[in-house]
Amino acid sequence: MIVLAYSVSVLLMILTPVLLAVLLRRRFSVPWFLFLVGAATFIGSQIVHLPLNEWLADVGLLPATGSLAGPPLWQTALILGLSAGLCEELARTVGYALLRHWRRFEDGLMLGLGHGGIEAMVFGGVQVAAMVTSLLSLQGVDLATLNLSADQLAAATRQMDMLNRSPLWAALPFVERCFAMVIHVMLSIFVWRAFAQRKAWYVSLAIVYHAAFDAVAVYVAQQTESVVIIYGTMVLLMAPGLIWLWRIWRKEAGPRPVATLLRAEWTAFIAATRKELLQQWRTKRVIVVAAVFAFIGLLSPLAAKFTPEIIRMVPGGEQFAALIPEPSVGDVMAQYVKNLTQFGFMIAILLGMGAIAGEKEKGTAALILSKPMPRWAFVCSKFTAQTLVYVGGFLIAAVCTLYYTRFLFGPVNSGAFMFSNLLLMAWFMTYVAVTLTGSALTRSVGAAAGVGLGGAVLLMFSGNLPWFGPLMPGSLAVWASQLGLGTSPDPVTANGGALAMALVLIVVCILGAMAAFERQEL
Repeated sequence: MIVLAYSVSVLLMILTPVLLAVLLRRRFSVPWFLFLVGAATFIGSQIVHLPLNEWLADVGLLPATGSLAGPPLWQTALILGLSAGLCEELARTVGYALLRHWRRFEDGLMLGLGHGGIEAMVFGGVQVAAMVTSLLSLQGVDLATLNLSADQLAAATRQMDMLNRSPLWAALPFVERCFAMVIHVMLSIFVWRAFAQRKAWYVSLAIVYHAAFDAVAVYVAQQTESVVIIYGTMVLLMAPGLIWLWRIWRKEAGPRPVATLLRAEWTAFIAATRKELLQQWRTKRVIVVAAVFAFIGLLSPLAAKFTPEIIRMVPGGEQFAALIPEPSVGDVMAQYVKNLTQFGFMIAILLGMGAIAGEKEKGTAALILSKPMPRWAFVCSKFTAQTLVYVGGFLIAAVCTLYYTRFLFGPVNSGAFMFSNLLLMAWFMTYVAVTLTGSALTRSVGAAAGVGLGGAVLLMFSGNLPWFGPLMPGSLAVWASQLGLGTSPDPVTANGGALAMALVLIVVCILGAMAAFERQEL
């Protein structure tokens, strides 16, 4: 029940910003790229903010990581608030300065939602997923035996106590992220006001408000464990800003645009998805995907079983064959993951590079959009159709591998293997989403292939990042290998953070594709 509750909370933290942006777009005519600009300002601020906090800890102004000792709490709270306020509000100011033609009130709302939304996705959903899976692996373990310092032991014990409480506690991180998104929208309007009325002191007001909110929230959270006091304090801190925001909304909000019926848009999306699936079949891509995944599924157990036999057949190979241990089910999973990770991203790029760019190059995109067809439906139908095709491909590969593994090695745990395939599917779909974004950004299939390949390479190397590397989608392949076919006695190190990050990257890439496509002249 705990796992389900936190899974729902993580999903809400990732998807709620997108749903709010959709509602905002139906109320105002605001483009998706403003959401991404807001997200970029947050990421840019953290590139400065995180090293700044590390430096402040090194010089003794903040407590060291994992330590409860250090400066007085009031000083720590104040410095943390000031560092967050300065970095984030100045980054937001730079974003507005670069957007000279997007300075309406509703533009400020979307920028703030993007800023707070990506924070909710990464520092909310991804971090909570990573923390929960780490704590679940420690259940039943005596924390005193883990060679932790006194401060680390106290922190780990406190987190374990929170995890073992009622599943309703899983909603608290989501509630906290909702408060943070509201604050970011208010702060975004503060900075917008500085540009709309040419009053620079609004930027200073945003920094002070941000610093005060964070400082008081940190101080109160360290002084009490009462949820009512902590969140009640947050509401009181937000109240003046909410009242001000409501007054500005009534005064500055633009007219409501004439919106199409949501039912009509969904009908167009379903029709576009059916058209994409039919095109996938007629162009033989479905057959290609089925053949490739069937080959991977059949090759993995056969290679694991007969590789030693093949080496023995080579003259002089008996010496090397003797060094190879007896094949096992673990070898099957190793082959399966290796084959998928070696060829998977290439399949995603080769079959997805022309999804949007190909239709723009041929001129069919303009014809389809004249029906009318919402641009979001056009883009999302491409990703949905590809997802359905690849789900079928993974099912074929899984069935082939299970059948031959049972025939050659004996019984296996089908549930563990299918969950491994879900993890590999999440890893695979990040490359599909990256390729879709490349196809939307460019006007030729060749350029889309280049952008998709470049994005895939960056995604691979992202696993070497110092802080977020272990949370990148590449870690899902490691998790899937450990799960294997459910026969290994070794413990499995779950990595929910990598799974959440894969979902975040997929969502951001789809939004990027829609943002690029809706601003293009066809």
